[in-house]
Amino acid sequence: MSLLGTEEQRIVKERLSGLTRTVELLLFTNRADPACLYCSETETLLGELEALSERLHLVVHDLADPEARALAERMRVEAAPTLILREEGSNAVNLRYRGIPAGYEFASLLEDITMLGRDGHGLPDEVVARLNALPEEVQLQVFVTPSCPYCPQAVRTAHRLAYASEKVWGEMIEANEFPELSQRFQIHGVPDTIVNQGATRILGAQPLSAFLEAIQQVAPVR
Repeated sequence: MSLLGTEEQRIVKERLSGLTRTVELLLFTNRADPACLYCSETETLLGELEALSERLHLVVHDLADPEARALAERMRVEAAPTLILREEGSNAVNLRYRGIPAGYEFASLLEDITMLGRDGHGLPDEVVARLNALPEEVQLQVFVTPSCPYCPQAVRTAHRLAYASEKVWGEMIEANEFPELSQRFQIHGVPDTIVNQGATRILGAQPLSAFLEAIQQVAPVR
């Protein structure tokens, strides 16, 4: 059974028709683990998406395979399903989704694909230079739920920053799929962006300036 209806497929295919660069989708799944509630659905969704554009390349790694587990460790993948997006030929691993990109987060996924495959991050040169000058890596973990209409804005901002500089890790985390993480960081509403494992946080769908202020707070550029 298809997850994308006929009309949805038509709309998405039209949207992806303008891609000028190939986007690689690396999915880490675990087909044998019953605790991975949405592994199957995530793989199905991404397979349907790949079929809509020649500019999408889906690579699936099953964590039941020792080689896939070794690769996941090198790429710092901690759970399934995890999706890493990057331009084909790039070694970047810092733009990712932990959990199924469904509901409103499907819009985030399409925005990211368009960013990687055509539009770019659109950030000013001075912002990119400041990110590249960070003294250490900064992690932005954006907790979301599929029914949250404000969450894609926060995910989009974190992923733009991650695409602009490998010093920034931008990760969407589906709060309901990973309740232990949600409890650890005391997630009571979404979007909630945890910066550097709780050094600070950004509550709500805040503008880019709020993210830059939080980054400066945890990793000051002198």
